[in-house]
Amino acid sequence: MTFRPLSFDAETHLADVHMFGQRAFGAVYLIDDERKAIVETGTSWDAERILEAVHAFGLRPQEIDAVVVSHIHLDHAGGAGFLVDSMSAAKVYVHERGYKHLVDPTRLVTSAREALGPTEAETFGTMKPIPANRLVAVKDRDRLDLGKHSLVFFDSPGHAPHELTILDELNRCVYTGDAAGLYFPGDEILMPIAPAPAFNLEQNLETFRRLLALKPRGLLFSHYGPHTKPAAAIEAMMAAYPAWARIVRDKLASIGEDGVLRELYDMSCRAAKRYPRDFLERRIRVSITGLAAYHERMEHAARTG
Repeated sequence: MTFRPLSFDAETHLADVHMFGQRAFGAVYLIDDERKAIVETGTSWDAERILEAVHAFGLRPQEIDAVVVSHIHLDHAGGAGFLVDSMSAAKVYVHERGYKHLVDPTRLVTSAREALGPTEAETFGTMKPIPANRLVAVKDRDRLDLGKHSLVFFDSPGHAPHELTILDELNRCVYTGDAAGLYFPGDEILMPIAPAPAFNLEQNLETFRRLLALKPRGLLFSHYGPHTKPAAAIEAMMAAYPAWARIVRDKLASIGEDGVLRELYDMSCRAAKRYPRDFLERRIRVSITGLAAYHERMEHAARTG
């Protein structure tokens, strides 16, 4: 695993952590400026590979000044507590709503295991507590200055209430976390990701509108890599998310999860060649569960409202 520069920014680098054993799915970014930053930390299983890549890049882990997590799900923040032991000078930047869960991740890990099930939960790993004095809770439009690069954080709920998107004001790219779904390069698949327990469709659509208003040069997906036609990607997702939600609402009871899975796979992934069908189907199942939970919450709110 090595960090390679992006074609349009020689100071911003991407490494593939081979998350879940899959190439081109888990991205970690390194910004090599006056102050050094890592964006995203993968799962707990990925932390050692990230440290090895930092060494191979020619840096010592203690030279990293900032570790940024887009949100606190295990495949984005799971590695953070393991990295900061070696990145002794670094502060971890996290959404203010996620701060307490990185201090004490017990409830978060338990909730993730319940939502994922035992087999999938094992692949997502675990979390290690981070001392409060190593954490920075960020809110909408807070900034992190690294030198030439300045990162602006945006509150971006929908995927999760603790989701951030992050604009690099120098290269005008946005780190999307999971706020803009999943991108599978090569196959050029864009896929919604709508996990339980807190996915909210209306909030996610509003986040898309906010991303469009930024007029980014590119989207830097955590899953996976740069997308250089951001408006087209966001507009495609703005259509896909409601379409997936309608299918789950209208058909889950009649054709079951496997039937819905087939329909969503055919809609989104029929042309896949680089990514295994089973791998893509596991991602879709996460969204079926999350969208079903979302509809249940909406129906309950309508009944009790």
